Amino acid sequence: MGLPTTNGFNWFESVPYANLDAIEGVDGYPSNLLTYDQVMANARLLATSRFKWRSEQIEPMDHLSEYIEMLLYLKGQCALFNDNGQWKVRCCVPTGGINEYGEPNSFTLTDYNGNNTVVVNGNDGRFIWIKNNNDCIPTLFWILKYVNRVSKLERTMDLNIDAQKTPYIIETSPEIHLSIQNIFKQIKEMDEVVYVDQKTGIKDNVKILKLDVPYLVDKLYTQKTNEFNDLLNFLGIQTVKEKTAHLLYKEATATGELVDSYLDMFSAPRIEAMEIAKKRGLNLKLSVLTSNNEEEDRMNKEINENNNGKNPIEERLSNREVD
Repeated sequence: MGLPTTNGFNWFESVPYANLDAIEGVDGYPSNLLTYDQVMANARLLATSRFKWRSEQIEPMDHLSEYIEMLLYLKGQCALFNDNGQWKVRCCVPTGGINEYGEPNSFTLTDYNGNNTVVVNGNDGRFIWIKNNNDCIPTLFWILKYVNRVSKLERTMDLNIDAQKTPYIIETSPEIHLSIQNIFKQIKEMDEVVYVDQKTGIKDNVKILKLDVPYLVDKLYTQKTNEFNDLLNFLGIQTVKEKTAHLLYKEATATGELVDSYLDMFSAPRIEAMEIAKKRGLNLKLSVLTSNNEEEDRMNKEINENNNGKNPIEERLSNREVD
């Protein structure tokens, strides 16, 4: 039986991201695919490194966090399942209809390779549902938009840089074609003076079309940075740390609140699953990265550590609830 899945991506494929035909507007040049896949790899690594899961009771113990986050990134959901006394992370998809509250009645669980299929009731005490967000939408769904835009900007930058290399189109006769080539060779080699024989008649026999391609790399780079910062903010990683000449305090505050909302969208379902796991007797810990330039934030948001009897993530979530 094949692995139930919501998309066609395979974690272990070397390039699970795109092909040339899938990238809108490609010219067939290999750099398009290379750039797209590099940007995708960066985004995937960031997206799957935000949350850290740790437990010595759940398999695969040696890469528990990587496995859970990759399943949530690709499929939007996974499960913890007690298989004959051993808790394991399993792929899962809802099956069997829904109950009166719109929740799945049952789930089909498999290993990543599609083996060891089992169907469990949603109320089964051996089963804990982990959702990427309330709708179980894979993070990849959003990542694709940002990757497409950033990769296009990078390729446009490459094209604009290349255009600076050939600013002229020269019309000559066959008799002086080689002379013109030698002249531009001397210019390229930074000769201080270029000497030309009068007999070549360059002045009367050469027409030069100046392309005047505008240099746009600086503007494109700024736009690319903005797009990538939008991606980081969506992932819940704060990119604005203080007020600048171009950023008012209210704008910085609004950005921070938006980042918190995005983070809550992904962290709340994980916290809920962790709390259920604790009630089932599992020692499961979860930490979250909220800043891209403060490594200590990884451990400052340690969810399971006692902080004067308070859970820092849950406390922040509850403080933002609207009455």
